[in-house]
Amino acid sequence: MWKTALTLACAGAGAVCHAAPKTQIRNVAMVSPPVADSGPVVLQNRFFTKQMRVEAGLSAGSVVNESYSQTQAAGARLGLFVSEKIGVEYNFAKFSSKDSADLLALRSQEVCAGTECRSITPHFIRLENLNQLQLVTAPVYGKINLFDWAILYSDLTFSAGAAFLRTSQGSKLAFTPSFGQRFYFSKSFSLRLDATDIFLRDTVTKGIVTAENWRHNWFAQIGISTFLNSGE
Repeated sequence: MWKTALTLACAGAGAVCHAAPKTQIRNVAMVSPPVADSGPVVLQNRFFTKQMRVEAGLSAGSVVNESYSQTQAAGARLGLFVSEKIGVEYNFAKFSSKDSADLLALRSQEVCAGTECRSITPHFIRLENLNQLQLVTAPVYGKINLFDWAILYSDLTFSAGAAFLRTSQGSKLAFTPSFGQRFYFSKSFSLRLDATDIFLRDTVTKGIVTAENWRHNWFAQIGISTFLNSGE
């Protein structure tokens, strides 16, 4: 009845009255996504640097593309990173080789011309030791999460330099492009894998003719290294 009276009062005053709308209350259910037992693991930034740090290491390796000898090597290295991506390194390697089964089989055969017979001796070069100086760059850096247990840091390296070698043909100068992978297990200790092309001139004598040919000796190494100081 009061609504009717209010309507008449508004009409008599020449005003238009609007009734306030009823307030509607909505209940919204807040649904949260399921929470995992453990959150994602965030890889942290690198926790050590290489700049101005002296590195020393030991290595062992083998020449992998020689058919007539089995050539092994043991060596040492000393290096310095002048920045995070650029460094210099000196390597020394001592080679030891023994005749392969292929060479022994060839030597057991003989070639006869008339009354003269001689064994077959193929041409190849034996490496004796190496002194190498090279420029190293480490442009690619990565991290591997080992089952949320540890972070393994790695550097992909590329190197170029020269080496002075003693061989079965005397002293030689070689070019030594290489690449490698380093895995750091701590701020100072790393495991290294390196592949080097010892590219040198091989002297070949056939009768009275002597020629020189470029020869590749693929040298694979595995080693350990450690930084000797804390750097900058």
